[in-house]
Amino acid sequence: MRNTPLLTIAQQTLRPLLIIVCLVMLLILGQRIFIQKDMTANARHTLLSQSVETLNLFPEGINVDVYINPLDPQRAAIDSLLGKYQQHKADITVAYIDPALDPAAMRELNVAPGGELFLRAADRLQRISQVSESTVTMALQRLARTQPPVAVFVTGHGERSIESTNNADVGIFAAQLREAGFVIRNLSLTTTNSIETKDTMLVIASPMSRYLPSEVALVLDYLTRGGNLLWLTEPASDDGLKAIELELGVMRSPGVVVDLATQNLDIDHPDFAIANTYAPHTATRDFSSVTLFPQAAALQLQPNREWRAAALVQAGEQAWTETGSLTGEVAFGDDQREISGPFPLILALEREKAGKTQKVLVSGDGDFIADAWIANGGNKDLGNRLFNWAADDAELATLSTPVVADHRIELSNTATLILVALTLLLIPGALFATAGRVWYSRRFG
Repeated sequence: MRNTPLLTIAQQTLRPLLIIVCLVMLLILGQRIFIQKDMTANARHTLLSQSVETLNLFPEGINVDVYINPLDPQRAAIDSLLGKYQQHKADITVAYIDPALDPAAMRELNVAPGGELFLRAADRLQRISQVSESTVTMALQRLARTQPPVAVFVTGHGERSIESTNNADVGIFAAQLREAGFVIRNLSLTTTNSIETKDTMLVIASPMSRYLPSEVALVLDYLTRGGNLLWLTEPASDDGLKAIELELGVMRSPGVVVDLATQNLDIDHPDFAIANTYAPHTATRDFSSVTLFPQAAALQLQPNREWRAAALVQAGEQAWTETGSLTGEVAFGDDQREISGPFPLILALEREKAGKTQKVLVSGDGDFIADAWIANGGNKDLGNRLFNWAADDAELATLSTPVVADHRIELSNTATLILVALTLLLIPGALFATAGRVWYSRRFG
């Protein structure tokens, strides 16, 4: 037998050793280097941009106590969801607590039967029982507020109701504001001698009847003392608030806004306006969604050195104010009072008053946040931005409500007909034909 050369023996020995060393090194690198890529169409395994921006509001850490039974099937989903937040913010601490181990503490905390999440930052606390990305992010936005803003809605003149969900009311939007951390309440001007200005925003939401002179005086006094105001008005509104217009230097133009650009969206109503042009302002920064304004009034600025004004939302060049009938052929120029676009639909006013920056918003339309129209385009997000800005929450002003992408399958009419034909006719027909053929071959074959 011929002796194997020493070099060949060394090669045969070292080769498997090198392979083993490479595998071990790959294993070590795999444990230290983690790469994740979401390949789903709607990025359903990735946090929404609104959630990531919300986490940036917390320079400090966030503690999350999860009170849930260890055997609860929801625990794995909660752990996966919170893990997404931890990927973007490393100082989120999550602790799981079994409610059965300390019943007395559970009674003291009044933990819901199905379990709850307690989110803490500094000395602030938010708790939620329904867990999803939307609810967690909204809880974090509430947690980011050091002081809950108060929005006081004036009542007694047919204003839009914050309790009702009728088409013309704002119950849906008010509920959303509460979810975002606002304190919402009503105020009758006939039962008060003064309107609180600290941490308060007064909201006049499309009154249908005239204010009494004493009520107008209360609002003027509120503005004089530096109170923030959000005024939703309507075309040809006989609300008795002319003195407020003069104080702010804002005038409502006669007529209702007509916008030919709505034809591109298949909107048949002539008195609807759309907007996609917004001022470079804190409240509308990086906002580009199309918003819809049904039956709006155009606004004009009067000379007023005291206020700094910005046209947050503008109607386009195809819009004008129509003072005549909206039936039949509607055209611009029938009345000298009519003006053509662009012109402001929403104005933001600021001035230094009472040691702070006083903020006022005037909108020529209140329908854009009414329950019938709040879900159209960017209306809801715009409403959130306006209220957050008026509430002096500059950081939250640009954050929109997180909405998880819809995972429904949208089918065209043709695709629906094909699917129905396949499932109800072709496939069952093929099965019956096959069965008939087998029966025939066995019976007569």
